[in-house]
Parts: sequence; structure tokens; C-alpha cells
Amino acid sequence: MDVQTLRWFLSLCDTENMRDTAALEGVNQSTLSRALARLEADLGVELFHRRGRRLAVNRFGALLREHAARAVADLDDARRRVDALANPDTGLIRLGFLHSVGRWLVPQILRDYRAVTPGIRFELRQGFARELLAWLHDGDIDAALVTPPPPGSGARWHRLREQRLCIALPADHPLAAVPALTLRDVRAEPFVAFSPTTDLRRAIDALCQEAGFEPVIAFESEEIATVRGLIAAGLGVGILPLPATPEVDDPAYRPLVPAQHRPIGLVWNPPPHPTAAVACFVEHLTRAPAGGGSHAAVVGTR
Repeated sequence: MDVQTLRWFLSLCDTENMRDTAALEGVNQSTLSRALARLEADLGVELFHRRGRRLAVNRFGALLREHAARAVADLDDARRRVDALANPDTGLIRLGFLHSVGRWLVPQILRDYRAVTPGIRFELRQGFARELLAWLHDGDIDAALVTPPPPGSGARWHRLREQRLCIALPADHPLAAVPALTLRDVRAEPFVAFSPTTDLRRAIDALCQEAGFEPVIAFESEEIATVRGLIAAGLGVGILPLPATPEVDDPAYRPLVPAQHRPIGLVWNPPPHPTAAVACFVEHLTRAPAGGGSHAAVVGTR
């Protein structure tokens, strides 16, 4: 009992004539007749009284007509809603992003894309890189702003920006005025660090190891805002991405020497089945010139 057959059945109920329905539906009469015969065979009853060329709906046909009309209307409504979600001008894009880009990169991208596609809608979801990639894999989001996915993930990634990594110190720290700090300069300081479950923590540990020391961790947090606040309060030093717009209560930032960067880009699953809305969004971002600095040293994900 397919939808097309139900549509033809409803049309027959209206016209009560095989020839007229065939003309309206753009199908030959033999095809229409066979479809009606299959429908009646499937239900085990006749749906019309045959009175010459006229087909008068019987009690079984009237019952089916009631339910078929609702079913076809519901399916038509579902198709309209699916089309609206997928439409490149009015559809929905489910975008994930790292906590650390929520205050600068996400507003930039949404503002710029809404300027050219004002009817588009976004559903936003923030998380850590491992969560974003899992959500993408499971189909819970369409794309994410994140650092490069691990090899073999099957996802595609396009660089959009780079964040320079800095030593962050309390504003009144004696070393805050030193313009060219190295990690060895702060090796004796207590560190406010990201939790071991974050990729950025593992990358920072590797940088400290290269500098010849193991940091003494005083505090740990998964949240970049918490790490920043603890450092600003004088509870230690740390390594943070340089914010796009520092705030008055931020710690002092001194870019690492030699320079270290982490790339931020768009990750998405390859075809075959992106919606038109998602495909246009990906095309818009990937054809635009990448911002940020050079590919100096690339480190991991927060």
C-alpha cells in the first residue's frame, strides 16, 4: 500500500471515473486499474461499486478514504517540514563548537553567513573535541568548529583560523613585563592546567617536556574560563590560547617563544547525504580565505 496508490485511490474517490483520474494523474488507465486491483487484493475487499464506468465508493472505500486522506496529508506535511529544514535558504544547520571559540569565532561565522543567507537557522551545541567528533559521527550535529580530527576518523576538516598559544600570568607577576618568555622561565611556578582528559593538556605537557621540566600542577579544570580566572586571581601560571578580545580582568598574555599555534577549522562528514543547507554552509566556509597566522607549530585540541 504505497503512497502513490493511495493518492490515486483518493483521486478515484473524487472523480468516480477511471479515465478522468488517469488524465488528472498523468498515468494510463491500465496502470491505474492494476494499482486499484492490487490495493483491493491487499485489503481483501472491494472499495467501489462498479456501475458502468462510474466507481461509487462503498462502505469499505469510505473507511479507507478517511484514513488515507489523513495519512497522505501527514506525509505531505512531513515532506514540507523536511524540505524546510534542508532548504539552503531557510534550513537548519546543527553546529557544534569548542568552548574556547564560543565568544569570537562562532559569532563571526554566524553573523557573516546570516548576512548572505538571512533565513537560515542554527542549532548550537558546545563541547570538547572528543564530544564534538562523537556527535558528528553519530549524526547529532552537522558540522563543528574544532581542531583537526585524528587520522582515520573519516571526517573532513578545513582550517579557518589559528590561535597563538601564550604563557598566561597574573597581571602583577614579576615576569608579566618580560616580552619574550620561554617555558623554562616559568618552570618553578605553580601551574593552572587543563584536565588530563583534554587534548590541549596533553599537548602542553609535551611542550613542557621538550623544555626539560614537568609542571607542578596546582589546579586543574576543563573550562577555559575557569583556568583563565584562576590565573588572573594569582593562583598560578598556565598556557592559554590568545583571546581575540582580551577583557580587563584577563591575565597577562606573553606569546610562547618559539611560537606555538593551534589551528581551528570546520569539520564535517563527507557526502553522500548532507542536506542542501549544510552543503551550502560548508561550501561557503571552505571557499573563503582562511584567517589567522601561519602554520607555525601545531598543537592539539581543548
